[in-house]
Amino acid sequence: MIEESRPVWDGAIGNTALRVEVQPTGRIVALWRAKAGGDRRVVVNTIEELERTVLFQLMIMAPPEQRGVAQEIADAVAQAKVGLPDPTTIPRPPRKKRPRRPGGPRPRRRR
Repeated sequence: MIEESRPVWDGAIGNTALRVEVQPTGRIVALWRAKAGGDRRVVVNTIEELERTVLFQLMIMAPPEQRGVAQEIADAVAQAKVGLPDPTTIPRPPRKKRPRRPGGPRPRRRR
């Protein structure tokens, strides 16, 4: 199920365009284009996870004049999350076990 996210911050860090959104469940979504050309999407539960997984790696390549951008993004996310549920307290659905293969384990492959 795809939830409609609310854009919180849209801009560039160095040469990388970054968009940060907050979902109605309180989760944070970051979208950017990697240097290799592929689009990246990360969904995290807390601002600390956003800083650790996204902002840190983007700020390494940012020019010195953009030093305060990470704090600006964190503040915008904190303001957008007011009144939303805390995703860290929502219980995860139980994981489904994968069915076993009939006939027992696979034989080892010989070299």
